[in-house]
Amino acid sequence: MTAPRLRFCFNLDRARLAQCFAPETLAAIGELVELDFETPERLTDAWLRPRLAAADGCITGWGSLPLDAARLAAAPALRYALHAAGSVKSIVVDDAVWERGLRVTSAANANGVPVAEFALGLILCALKDVFRYQVAFKAGGRAAWQRAVTTPGYYGTTVGVIGAGNVGRHLLGLLRHHDFRVLVYDPWLEDDAAAALGATRTGLEELLRAAHAAVLVAPNIPENAHLIGAAQLALLPDGATFINPGRGALLDHDALIAELRSGRITACLDVSDPEPPPAGSPLYSLPNCILTPHVAGSLNGECLRLGAQVLEEVRRLVSGRPFQGEVTRELFPRLG
Repeated sequence: MTAPRLRFCFNLDRARLAQCFAPETLAAIGELVELDFETPERLTDAWLRPRLAAADGCITGWGSLPLDAARLAAAPALRYALHAAGSVKSIVVDDAVWERGLRVTSAANANGVPVAEFALGLILCALKDVFRYQVAFKAGGRAAWQRAVTTPGYYGTTVGVIGAGNVGRHLLGLLRHHDFRVLVYDPWLEDDAAAALGATRTGLEELLRAAHAAVLVAPNIPENAHLIGAAQLALLPDGATFINPGRGALLDHDALIAELRSGRITACLDVSDPEPPPAGSPLYSLPNCILTPHVAGSLNGECLRLGAQVLEEVRRLVSGRPFQGEVTRELFPRLG
């Protein structure tokens, strides 16, 4: 006798569903589990609770309602939460998830791909001094071109990656295709694991002293608050570029502004704290600050990769294979 198929519902509104799930992805999930395809224009507790009560699992993402103790108490059969986004801290808001034994997955690995690609693009532009020279060249023509010989370029140049989580590992994989000297700092990374990723594991201070470009992609956890402050920024070599495509809270922005005002380094910030920077912040006007509005993560068609990751997790679930992106109670505190 064939076992009944698992029942899944969405904890997403209609716009988020369309953003992250291609029609063919939804159809493929529906072939594997009994899927309630309905989603509301606006997600409410009244709409969600009866669907959770009838489900073995739910699919969550940006804008989902938290799976708190009250909602879980009304959903006795719920065992799985497959998250079509990065951090699961918006849905895991108390210990009820772990006490229930709910199995939670994250698409952080998929969401880390565009962040790493964006960071690589910034590295490549920074080491050719593209940001400064495109302004100088427009203003000064050939004279600016002739001054471009001061750029460090790529061959043998040192790139430092701060954090070897999802984004960091993707970025290290991309850097392997270039002739950089790559350093990595992560307190949970072993030397052998760093070598396997094509990098040399170092202390944070050693990395900063050596890096022509340093990229901050550590997790946003309390112990990493202002991981990079005045003392750390002062270690960067003259002419270095500091890149933050991850989380603004990891960086002391007052210290960064002071360092930028000296003209000694360049910064590329896709995130800030607060976000966006307040009106009148020097970050908007400093010529050596490249500021973008949190675009490194999944945008537009890139979001469909998140839905594809959920499909892969469903395939693994129904075939009895381990999840790719499972978040456990032990791992949860280390994740941003």
